[in-house]
Amino acid sequence: MNGYRKLPDNYRPYVNVEQAINAYQRNFLDEMDFTIMKVLGDAIAANEDQIRRYLISKISRSDTSKRLDRLRRNGFVDRWHCRLENDTDNEIRPPAPFTLGIAGFKLMNHFYPHTPFMNPNSWDNQNIKTLQRYVAMNELRCLLVESKSINNWHWNSVVAHNRRLKKPLGTAELETTKGNVNFIMERAQMSQNFVGFLRDKLHQWKKVYEQESTFPLTNVPDNVPVFIIYTSTLAMAEHIHKQIMLDTFPFTVWTCVEEFFEADGLAKSFYAPQGESLKRLYLEFLEKN
Repeated sequence: MNGYRKLPDNYRPYVNVEQAINAYQRNFLDEMDFTIMKVLGDAIAANEDQIRRYLISKISRSDTSKRLDRLRRNGFVDRWHCRLENDTDNEIRPPAPFTLGIAGFKLMNHFYPHTPFMNPNSWDNQNIKTLQRYVAMNELRCLLVESKSINNWHWNSVVAHNRRLKKPLGTAELETTKGNVNFIMERAQMSQNFVGFLRDKLHQWKKVYEQESTFPLTNVPDNVPVFIIYTSTLAMAEHIHKQIMLDTFPFTVWTCVEEFFEADGLAKSFYAPQGESLKRLYLEFLEKN
């Protein structure tokens, strides 16, 4: 995946907090603009469809798109152009991700100083694969929100109060018929050595779990942990299970397969390791309400 910021026509970015606050004081921004930036900042990187879905109860899809275009002109949000590097004819066009721009970042940091927003200076053309990783995770996050089973979400939570331990990409507290659970989620990405990456994390987390008899995470309630390996395809999930043997860990490990989201829904997109194969699950509490 290659990509870069796609700057709009008449681009006039605000570059300091004074300019950003002045735009708010002059009523160039309203409360809905603030909401859009806060939602995008909390998502870190999300495509336009995901942002529309997060906001559907408050604003129409078309109005969300119009506001995103307007917010781009002064650097409150950034839009990214992404293409697969071997797709010379541009036959595959991934949805464009959005991130907070420099003005949006400074404004959100000023009004929400305790929230860790991603600094736009952290993104460059070399980070596009990481950016897409957050977009992929936001698809799962969107579906969890739409199922109305989710209580809260945290990115990159610290494990056992030890910042040297590997962090899960996302953690969600979910309500089920048998009580609340924590989904500890990691995304497998083809552009990395995903088997080695996941093996190292799971074995490190195994030591924590065996020492603590639970899996403590900063700012996350102490619920039963379920570790979710989120993959794009079933073939990828099966390969991971074959290489790592997910059923040998002392905690529950499931896979979540993105290719089934559209046809079968989130509730039927999870698999549990069973011997050498994966068994499909039906998680009724994740049915879209």
